[in-house]
Amino acid sequence: MAVPTGVEYSVAAIVAANTAFLDLLDAEAGAAYITIRDAADVLLATIPLDDPAGAVAAETGVLTLDIDGPDDAADANGTAAYGEICDGAGAVLCALPCAAGLAPSAGYLVLQTLTIVAGGTVVLYSATIS
Repeated sequence: MAVPTGVEYSVAAIVAANTAFLDLLDAEAGAAYITIRDAADVLLATIPLDDPAGAVAAETGVLTLDIDGPDDAADANGTAAYGEICDGAGAVLCALPCAAGLAPSAGYLVLQTLTIVAGGTVVLYSATIS
């Protein structure tokens, strides 16, 4: 094994951790969701997740959240900075930075654009945790 440059987990450990995280998201009666916030913590949008909220790849341990749709009426104007992954009861379980794009990027919430307009549609393309 090469000398690691940071923490390195086995795939089995990543699968177990992300499966446990997914179980927490799905434990509540309501569906999980993601809030999108600006750098000043202003709520810009809320993106619903499917129930169950996603799946963990057995080969890699990557958790891909299943997005149930866009937010068709954003709460406020702003620039998306980060999102909070919440269970159905509203408990924040994880926060990830936002990025603009059309392709998945592990560890980021990938939005169509970081510029959010109140009342506009906010599209989340990808939410993956590795």
